[in-house]
Amino acid sequence: MCEFSWALMWKKGAVVAAIEIRTATKSDSEYVCRLALLLLSELYPEMYSLDQLRPVVADILAQSNDVVAFIATHGDQAIGLITVNRCTAIYAFGDFGEISELYVNPEFRSSGLGARLLQKAVEHAEAQGWSMLEVGAPDVPKWQRTVDFYVENEFSIVGPRLYRLITDK
Repeated sequence: MCEFSWALMWKKGAVVAAIEIRTATKSDSEYVCRLALLLLSELYPEMYSLDQLRPVVADILAQSNDVVAFIATHGDQAIGLITVNRCTAIYAFGDFGEISELYVNPEFRSSGLGARLLQKAVEHAEAQGWSMLEVGAPDVPKWQRTVDFYVENEFSIVGPRLYRLITDK
C-alpha cells in the first residue's frame, strides 16, 4: 500500500510539474469560457451557457488593466483558471485584488495546482502593489473543503459576502 501511494504521489507530482500557468489572452477566450462554465455549473447547475459567457469573457480579457486571468494547461488541455480583478477601498488603503473565479479540473484537485494558481494571483497582486487579495467563498458546509483550502493558503475568514442584483444580464 505504501509503495503504491508513493508511486501515485510521484506521478501526480510529475504531472503537476509539467503544467504551465500563464496569463490568458484574447486567443484563450474559449478555454476561459469552458473552464468558467465548469466552475459555474458546479456552483449553479443549469444557470449558465457557453453562449452567455463568450461575450462576457471576451470583454473581460480585453480589460487587461483591471482584470487578469491565468490558465493552467497540461499539453493542449486547459485544466485550471483563476481570475483576479482590481478593486479599491479605504479599508484596504487603496487598491487590492479580488479573486473572482478559481477552478481546477477534478482530475487535478488535491495535486497542488490550486495553490499554484493562487500563488500566481499573489505574484500579480505584489507586482501591482495591491495591499491584499480577497475571495468570496461559497456556502459552508457544502463547500467547506473550498474554505479550508483558502485558509490553508493563508487567507483569513472575515465573514460572509453578500450581494444585491442590480441588472438581469
